[in-house]
Amino acid sequence: MEKTIFLVMTFFTLLAVRSATATTISVGPSDSYQKIESAQAGDEVVIAPGTYAFRVHLTQVGTADKPIIIRALDPAQPPVWDLASVLVESAPGSYTAGDRGRGCWQVSGGAYYQISGIVFANCHNAGNNSAGMRYYNGARGIRVRDCVFRGSDNGLTGGTQDSEITVEYSEFDGNGTLAASSSAPSHNIYIYGGTLTLRYSYVHDPVQAQNFHIRASAAVIEYNWFARAKSYEGDLMTDDDLSGTSAVRQTMLLRGNVILQGAQPNNNSQVIAVYNDGGVAGLSFSVRLVNNTFVGNGGHAALVHLSNADASAMSAELVNNIVSGTSVVTLVEDSANATVTGTNNWIVTGASAAGLSASMAGADPGFTNAASKNFTLAAGSGAIGQAAAAADLPDSEYYRDEQVARQSRARASAKDLGAFESTTASAPTGPYGSPTTNPPDASADASPAIDAGTAGTGGVAGTGGRGGAGGAGGTTGQPPASKTSGCGCALAGRAPHGAWWLIGLLPAWRRRNTMNI
Repeated sequence: MEKTIFLVMTFFTLLAVRSATATTISVGPSDSYQKIESAQAGDEVVIAPGTYAFRVHLTQVGTADKPIIIRALDPAQPPVWDLASVLVESAPGSYTAGDRGRGCWQVSGGAYYQISGIVFANCHNAGNNSAGMRYYNGARGIRVRDCVFRGSDNGLTGGTQDSEITVEYSEFDGNGTLAASSSAPSHNIYIYGGTLTLRYSYVHDPVQAQNFHIRASAAVIEYNWFARAKSYEGDLMTDDDLSGTSAVRQTMLLRGNVILQGAQPNNNSQVIAVYNDGGVAGLSFSVRLVNNTFVGNGGHAALVHLSNADASAMSAELVNNIVSGTSVVTLVEDSANATVTGTNNWIVTGASAAGLSASMAGADPGFTNAASKNFTLAAGSGAIGQAAAAADLPDSEYYRDEQVARQSRARASAKDLGAFESTTASAPTGPYGSPTTNPPDASADASPAIDAGTAGTGGVAGTGGRGGAGGAGGTTGQPPASKTSGCGCALAGRAPHGAWWLIGLLPAWRRRNTMNI
């Protein structure tokens, strides 16, 4: 009896605390941006299914223990921000400054937003540099999960020196513009600065340029599936917040990713480029590739191109990767100012692999079924059991391919080369836990709704300025420009209904203690 009384008192104490500090805000298609933008620290915005055509400008500051949660009411029927009928700058919204068209959603100086289950589609502006989401002005603690970015000028853009964003279980599909008036190439993901983490996401088929164009000071890109960039897959270039003489080092870790080159990319000389396109003196770059699986198109594209003809200091380390479908593993322009190191990579027989030791060479790495995009290792593969002990070894895997996408699972060990361990048999999980709780596969739907075979998380931000790298013999960038947009979708490590499951036990109390404004 005493235990029962204690539990009841605990329940009402939690209820009182929650009610005093947070509000649930319900949003439907007939509502406006004001409801979403009004959310304060600890509040939860719940968005009903439907199509929305207004801009959202987020400026509030949450905290680590009281984030501002913005989520879909039903992830299987995600709300869709679709501005196909109007330029973003002309859509309704509270923000009226000249850069209002830079993103359907913009996070300006906001902190600790967790955004999940939203689709961002067809966000275009007159300058051809809008985005599904943009974050800037030091926006930090942004968490994007189970979001889809499709058919916009850019998918996600943003980032300034103090910004930080994590994107998980999200899809970036067909973003970019081919407009002749475009001032710079556009990408699925374009980050201008700050720090970025991107994981468990499916990033593919941009209309123009790269799958990821990164200017972050530090980026961790892990357990993703990248496919068929229009130009080349991605790059690390000068942080937009750097200028003049500055002894700064930019870093990127690529771990456990599948990278699938297109059959005929516009730039078939490189896959991942590193380039100081801002000409910042004293700036150095370091990229580290651990247990990735690269599938080239059979040509001579360098998996890593250190484009340092300007004598910028650069380094690349490759450990336990599978580098198939290309005759060139690394390309360095100025070897006096760049180093390539690494060990235990599988490469094509005869491939150029200067600086790498203990490579395994062959004609075929032994994928289970490459024609069906199953790049797990079949029994007898020469990549099984060949991994070296090293820092940053993977503990997860992307699951599974382009049909069952945007899930992850624990990796059994890190004894094999590449993104997949032959002994892994753990069950996959999605953005909300078990796959059985994820949205069903809606890939057959022709609308811009979520391709939700598995849940995803949304966008990594990007900030603008310069364009992408050029070819391997002289990588080129666009002239500096004002910072472009970025946007983010986040849900950080929290059950989709937060603590409200307790109140759900007593509907009358829920009605009394929440505010549907």
